[in-house]
Amino acid sequence: MLLRTRITLIVALGFLALMLGVWSVTILLDRVAETREGEVAIAGESVLWREIVAFQTSNLSRILERVDGSSAFRIALGFSDRPGISAALKDAGVDTSDPDTSFEVVGADHELLFSVGGAAHNRSILDADSLDRALKGEAVGGLRQIAANRIIVLATRTVVLPGKGMSVIVLGRDASIGMDRFARGIGASTTLVTVRGRVVASTDMRLWERAKLSITPRRPLAERITLDSRNYNLVSIPVEDIGGSTIGALVSLIDTTETLKASNFIRQAAGTGAIILVVLAVIGLNVFLWYSFRPLEAAIDVLQALARGDTSVTVDHAGSDEIGRIASAVVALRRNVQALAESRRQRERVRRRQEGVISGELKALADSIDPTDREEVLALLANGSKAEQDDELKRVARVLHDLSRRIVEQHTRLSSMVVELREALITKTKLAGLQQELEIARQVQLAILPKEFPPDSRVAVHGQMTPAREVGGDFYDYFMIDESTLGFVVADVSGKGVPAALFMAISRTLLRSTALFERSPAGCIRRLNDLLAVENEQMLFVTVLYGVIDLDTGRVSYVNAGHNLPYRVTRAGEVTTVPSTRGMAVAVLEGFVYAQGTLDLEPGDTLFLYTDGVTEAFDVDEQAYGEDRLETLLKSGASDWSVPELSERVLASVHVFERGAPQADDITCLTLRYFGGKGTKRTA
Repeated sequence: MLLRTRITLIVALGFLALMLGVWSVTILLDRVAETREGEVAIAGESVLWREIVAFQTSNLSRILERVDGSSAFRIALGFSDRPGISAALKDAGVDTSDPDTSFEVVGADHELLFSVGGAAHNRSILDADSLDRALKGEAVGGLRQIAANRIIVLATRTVVLPGKGMSVIVLGRDASIGMDRFARGIGASTTLVTVRGRVVASTDMRLWERAKLSITPRRPLAERITLDSRNYNLVSIPVEDIGGSTIGALVSLIDTTETLKASNFIRQAAGTGAIILVVLAVIGLNVFLWYSFRPLEAAIDVLQALARGDTSVTVDHAGSDEIGRIASAVVALRRNVQALAESRRQRERVRRRQEGVISGELKALADSIDPTDREEVLALLANGSKAEQDDELKRVARVLHDLSRRIVEQHTRLSSMVVELREALITKTKLAGLQQELEIARQVQLAILPKEFPPDSRVAVHGQMTPAREVGGDFYDYFMIDESTLGFVVADVSGKGVPAALFMAISRTLLRSTALFERSPAGCIRRLNDLLAVENEQMLFVTVLYGVIDLDTGRVSYVNAGHNLPYRVTRAGEVTTVPSTRGMAVAVLEGFVYAQGTLDLEPGDTLFLYTDGVTEAFDVDEQAYGEDRLETLLKSGASDWSVPELSERVLASVHVFERGAPQADDITCLTLRYFGGKGTKRTA
């Protein structure tokens, strides 16, 4: 296919894609405009209908005002004189003979005192709720469905009648009157239907029956329909009664046939014109390309002759356009082809001399390498494939490549050995320094833990921590807050190693310093949480069980911030868990409020606190130690063991259970035994 043909097809396809795109956008815009037009029509007709209903209600209210001011009406109503009432109403503007008009008077007990017109029956046209509102003095007005196929517009007025007390007068007119005004206002055929689909009134009943519309009265609707080859805009708006409930729909049909015909004609004319313009443009482009590419085709013929080796041809076209530049390039190509042929002959002679020199140098270089490699290199120089024997330079290049590969491999092996040796020495030096630093950190961490508790006749405390690594994230502490108050804590920092150890040291220091001026455990842990949660970029957290014990009474106040439940061992050997306070781990959420729990220790009772390194220890079969084993151990005589012995027995039980498996987590235990207040004899 010729280039100009391809260009013409591409341009034609481009025009086609553009027209399809414009057509698609036009359809989308039409749909958007139709949707928007429907929304505007619904909103406009809703506003117009509400204004018409409000206008009719206002007219009815003014008539009721005149009725209320009529003394003749009051006198006739007092004597139940129906002719007199009708005459008085007629003077006030109420035509009681009109079947579309309804008038009634309702007493305070909801009894119908008088009714005339289309609403004459035994009960009021108002519902009980509307009557109550009207009796309270509220002006009730709007639409009301009084029959299966009748809707009226009504207004009320509260009056005080002699001998009858507070009463309500109601005046209503058929809604079809307002519907006719609505139809004239928008120039449409309008039908009022109930929620059950019954027609109340219609300005064009024949059109409505032909349309056979299926609408949902409670939902607004705007769409275009076709009926008997004519186009209509259908708009349905819900109609609400005086109570705010939907009682029907007002459906309007506007004939848009002529408008759509004009719009479709304009659209078809524009489309036809665009197609004609595109066809003319494509034909013109093809003619222009044919005329422009004629010199180029001549230049192509010259290039094909040069490709066959015929350098006698030349190009006659000259100029500064693209074709002229191609002609100049063809002339230069002819000169270059001639020069290239002469250069190739010269390079061939030089190459043969160079091949002989290089082969001699390679043989001399092969004598200086490993004997085995030298024999293989010489064999490559002496022999080769048939193609390589025809091309001496290719054979020499292969030998040179093989020789350089062997030299590089030997150098690489030696360099790798040197690098590995150097890295091993550096790693050994760093490891020795790191082990020394970790040992120092371990000693520092153990040094900050409390030593033996000073002898006290009221209590005995013992703590023990075994890190899983050189340093750990668990810690325990106990300290005297005053002469009769002891604070104690066991905590577990998330993670292991140096980061957990540093966070542990910070947590312990802040807790101890806070506890000295904040006696409440809940307040102390809350302050600690706020301090640690600020700028906690590493997202570390710590579970804490912190408590204080009054050594004179045995009352323990404590906070459990996400920690394992401690055990209480009574003097009689009963083992129970200390209830949780359901606190969140510290340093997770700033501003968290912690709850506080209390318990009373009897003389001889023991509290055993621990971290999850005890219950989550695993044996070689990946089985966990668990809380059941710990409880069983404590029930086997923990009340008779000394305070240090209790922690040692738990730790020994864990090590026996592990059966040589590596320690998975830090293990920390704290044992507190209460002996009673002042003067109580202490027993170990």
